[in-house]
This record gives sequence, structure tokens and C-alpha cells, in this order.
Amino acid sequence: MIKHRGLASISQLISIPAFALLLAACAACGKMAPPRAPERIKLRTTELEAIQRGSAVLLSWPAPPLAKEKSSRSYVARVDIYRLTEARDQEPVLFADDYEAAAGVIAFMDRAGIEEQIKTFGRLQYTDQLSLAGAANKRLRYAVRYVNGSEQKALFSNTVALEPFASVAAPPRGLTKLADDQDLIKLEWTPPDANVDGARPPSIVGYNIYRRLARRVFARGDPLNSEPLTGTTFDDRKFQYGANYVYTVRALSQGLNGLIESADSEPFQIKPVDTYPPAAPGPVTIASANNVISLFWPSSSEPDVAGYNVYRAESEDAPDQDWVKLNPRLAAAVTFRDEQVISGRRYYYYVTAVDKFENESKRSKIVSETANP
Repeated sequence: MIKHRGLASISQLISIPAFALLLAACAACGKMAPPRAPERIKLRTTELEAIQRGSAVLLSWPAPPLAKEKSSRSYVARVDIYRLTEARDQEPVLFADDYEAAAGVIAFMDRAGIEEQIKTFGRLQYTDQLSLAGAANKRLRYAVRYVNGSEQKALFSNTVALEPFASVAAPPRGLTKLADDQDLIKLEWTPPDANVDGARPPSIVGYNIYRRLARRVFARGDPLNSEPLTGTTFDDRKFQYGANYVYTVRALSQGLNGLIESADSEPFQIKPVDTYPPAAPGPVTIASANNVISLFWPSSSEPDVAGYNVYRAESEDAPDQDWVKLNPRLAAAVTFRDEQVISGRRYYYYVTAVDKFENESKRSKIVSETANP
């Protein structure tokens, strides 16, 4: 018999029947409080998204906060990615226990991969490449969950489901620049010749075109076109010279529940360079007084004009090398005073406009004046 000191001291203060009742109550309390299972880590996303693009499903979700201490319960050591294949007409598997029993881990992302994706994309993503053979009447249900360094698993994320569609166009081909123009980058491409499942002709209802800066490996956002493009050309008028751009185009196919994009075309990279000079300044007005010759001209309406140059010679038909630029730096004003003149001598002038890429316009009309005392 084992003695429990606490119970013996209590029995000295209460009656035997009361002591028996106390023992029964303690026994009952023991049955109501079994040992608790270890707590799950609390990190969980409810913003998992899934879309079909071409023959792949793209999963994306916000990045979790990353604890640095490996011993922390909330330290994310990896993320497991789950997929469950359901029949289209079956009751969806929505309860976590049922999903865990039926779904399988199709991939995982370790800590290094998580950190790299956060650095590159600002969020986490996974591409599930599908074989669309036999995909008819199937539904794919995805979820993710985090695992810490002690192999403790978080709760599942929200589940997302989609029905893969095989009649999706292959990517467009041959994206390139069609022509040079001062105000636009004109792009063209060749339509795909089949769907991703090999069926011909391809199912195409339009195209979307995307642009990102080359230094950004990944950029989420809307296409440049506000509506699906029906042709195979696009004029990009909202660009900046000197920026290094990467363009891609995707075909659009009609799916079961809306439009489905193809995979990206091969990227086309271009750094547009402004080689287009501004227009020559408008009519130049000239006057002289007090041995100063003053010039005036209207301001350029072109937004990239950075300033003006003023040239002088002593004859209207002087060769190019005899025309002297009077301003040591680009003139921002639309007036100029020439004080280095000799009274009674006639001088000839023209003005040019210069843009921020140092393209210089043609000459303005030549004007002349005699320096008056």
C-alpha cells in the first residue's frame, strides 16, 4: 500500500465517510483531465490562391513571419504542399481530418527556399505541372501547412479547388519589336498552333501582354492591355526611355468558369533609347541696344526638352566650324543676351533645342542684327 502524505493529513481532520467521498471526487477528476497533446504551431495562412495557367496550377500565398530561433515553436522549417484529386461530382472534402487522410504531399519548400522566395517575390508560390491526360471530370483541391524544427505541424491553410481544363492554348511564339517610333514600342508575336493537349486548332479568344523591369525577376500585376487583344500586335505608349523592360504575352482560352491564360511566351527584352531630336525652336526674335544683342524665342512644348544652345557667326553662309556656341552650359531660359559684340558689326544667330538624352534639334531660322551703341 502506498501512502500519500497529503491524504493522510486530511483524514485526520474529517470523518471516514467524508474522506471516502473526497477520494471518489479525486478519482473522477483524474478521468476528466487526460494528458494534453503537444500544441500545434499557430502559423497558418487563410489566403492561399490557385489559378490554372497553361497546363500548370499556380499556388500563391502571403509569406509568414519568420522566427529566427530554431527552438521557437513558431520557427518555420518548411512548408508542405498538399493536393487531393476528387471526382467532379463527389461531395467536396472540407474537414481537416478527412483532408489529411485523403490528400498527399506533392512537394515541400525548405527554409532556404522560403527565404529565397520571400526575397525574390515577397510571397510564396508553387507551380504544379499537370498531365492533363485523364483530367476530365476531376477536381484538384490544394492546401499548405507549415512545419517547425520539431516536426510539429500547423493547421492546414484554407483549401482551394479547381477543375483542370485541357483546351488551353500553348504559349504564343516569336514576341519581338515590329518597328521603331518616337512615341511607342510596337510589338508583335505569332499565335500558337495547338492547345497544351495537342488539339488543333488552338482555342484562342485573345491575348494579354505583360511588362516588367528587367531587374525584377517577378512582378505581379495587371496586363498592359485593358481588354483582351484580338490581334497579334500591341503598341506600348506608356514607357520610359532608358528603362530596361522585359515583355511576355499569354494567349487566352475560354475555360469552364472564365478565361484561362496560357503559359508565358519567351520573354523579349528591350532598352528603348531616345535618338529622336526635338523640333527646332520657333521663330527667334532679335533686337539690339546699348551694345547688347538680345534674342527671344517661344518655349518648346516637348516635355523632354532640357534646354537650348545659341550659335553665332559673322556671315549667314558661314561653314559649320565657324558657328560658335555662345552658352558654356545648356540654357534653360528662352532668352539670351550677347554682350560680346562690337558696335556697328552685324552678327548672325540660330538656336537649337536639346532634350534630356542630349539629342539636339535642327537649327532655327537664322536671324541677324547689327550691334547698336
